[in-house]
Amino acid sequence: MSQEESQEENQVESQEEEVRCPEFSMEEWIGQEDPNKDDPEKCRPCLLGVTANWYFNELEEQGHKELAASLDKIAAKEDDPELPLTICKEFDRIKDVVGEPLRERLEDFDCATQSFNPDEEIVEELSNSI
Repeated sequence: MSQEESQEENQVESQEEEVRCPEFSMEEWIGQEDPNKDDPEKCRPCLLGVTANWYFNELEEQGHKELAASLDKIAAKEDDPELPLTICKEFDRIKDVVGEPLRERLEDFDCATQSFNPDEEIVEELSNSI
């Protein structure tokens, strides 16, 4: 392998390391400015119900019933204005205590949540219906 090819390979590996998903912890992500904050169907806190359901089901299936119950208990406090932050902190805590490959699976849920763009979904649905 030539030196030039080696440098190109190293650059590709560096770029792959830089593009890490999820880029943020869920706590960091929920605390960022939300471009859809005024849209009750697209705002970040609105997405958390689906994510919590994914976490809950995965934890139950993997035998972590106590962790699933902790999410359920937090989610039951629907009127708590701190609910989005609290549940995101719990997502992060859960990933710290579960082993592989479950932690990776939960990070996939975080990635899907953080990268979800409702406008792209609408365009895709429209193009599929035409």
